[in-house]
Amino acid sequence: MINREVSTPLSSQIYQQYREAILKRRIPEGERLPSSRQLAVSLSVSRNTVNTAYDLLRSEGLVDVRSGARPEVVALPEVEGASAEGSVRETAPPLSSRGQRFARNHRYTSPDGRGSSMQPGEPSRALFPKEQWARSLRRAARLLNGNALGYEHTSGLPELQRVLAQYLAQERGVVCSPEQVLAFPTTQSALSLMSQCFSEEGDVALLEEPGYLGARSAFVAAGLNVRALSEIEQVKRASLIYVTPSHQYPTGRRMEMGERLTLLKQANERGAVILEDDYDSEFLFEGRPIAALQGLSDRHSVIYIGTSAKSLMPGIRLAYAVVPKEHVEGLELAQRASGALTNVHVQMAFADFIESGHFRAHLNKIRSAYHDNGVALCQLISERFGNQVGVSMPTGGLQTCFYLPETCDDVAVADVMNQKGFGVNPLSVFYLGEPKRGLIVGFAEANEKLREGFVRTLEMALKVTGDRLASSAELN
Repeated sequence: MINREVSTPLSSQIYQQYREAILKRRIPEGERLPSSRQLAVSLSVSRNTVNTAYDLLRSEGLVDVRSGARPEVVALPEVEGASAEGSVRETAPPLSSRGQRFARNHRYTSPDGRGSSMQPGEPSRALFPKEQWARSLRRAARLLNGNALGYEHTSGLPELQRVLAQYLAQERGVVCSPEQVLAFPTTQSALSLMSQCFSEEGDVALLEEPGYLGARSAFVAAGLNVRALSEIEQVKRASLIYVTPSHQYPTGRRMEMGERLTLLKQANERGAVILEDDYDSEFLFEGRPIAALQGLSDRHSVIYIGTSAKSLMPGIRLAYAVVPKEHVEGLELAQRASGALTNVHVQMAFADFIESGHFRAHLNKIRSAYHDNGVALCQLISERFGNQVGVSMPTGGLQTCFYLPETCDDVAVADVMNQKGFGVNPLSVFYLGEPKRGLIVGFAEANEKLREGFVRTLEMALKVTGDRLASSAELN
């Protein structure tokens, strides 16, 4: 009945076993348990151990313990649908339709598990500035005061809001006051909240094609009708438009000024809020960055979203959104209700990291390394595959697209690549309509050894999937 070889206290073991037996009706109502003396002797434990177990049962209302009498099992209410063994139902209640939308997986998933090397959007772990970040964390621990550690400032520490407002104004042309900057744990949590707060179920949301699957997930979960941005002329009204104008995900294309101004006009005509995900804006390899859409607009129709996931690491769990001044109070309340709140220690450390100059120095370092790795990978692909694989030199970011022939099954190729440890994505799954075929490949950590291994694996994957396709054609 009890196990002296485990770390669980003997009193807890006695309590847990009696508790389970009573709840499952194996010990019926009104039955008396052994006296503490009897049970202690039979189990070779002290009476104090048994009394502790009985006290726990009594505190839960499972037994009635009276002075001089053995504990008696009390009457428990019958649970509707309960079986004789006490189990309520064999299956859990189903998810609601909203829950099913939230749980729908729009992302590519390899049947053999996700490869860890060269994942799109994955920054270099080797280049993470551990010492500088550790200093900022220690400084943050000293600077945090009582208000910051309580329930105040749930949508962002004033220190971080001030630093980010200044940084975004200087680097991205964002026009805002500090209180308009809301801190989120992830870009996805910001997209989810904005999708819920700026749309009604059944509204149209427009998404780039190919487009970020996280935005599609947020729109679908909110019950929106997701359509390709290329169809905007056919749409009279839309509630949301999602774009990555600085470095389009996943193609890497930059939206030119004329296109940006046209999009602002189209959004205004359709009453849409633009969700501007300033994806990879820190990693422009050539030319000068174009100012954010938010700074070009009247600032009522664009919500700017940024993150530290690419510039530092995803595990930092810190993103931010610049929202219209008129909606700050409402969105703060909605954010608190959703629980999408960010660790104050990390917020303070990130503010210090930026203000100390470490952030800018870190960006300069990794920007150079990512450029070299990306260019070298693309050159190697061109040398080995020629015109069999379409390559465009990266102009920034952490990933690039390699285009495959339209007859190629890019999902099958990606499955093989992931099986061999390379976490690539098939391009076709990022389309709402007729897809192009290719692979989305991260290059932040693509050193010479990884690049060579990637090319060999891609050659093998194309051969293997080509053989499979040929066999399938013969069978049909």
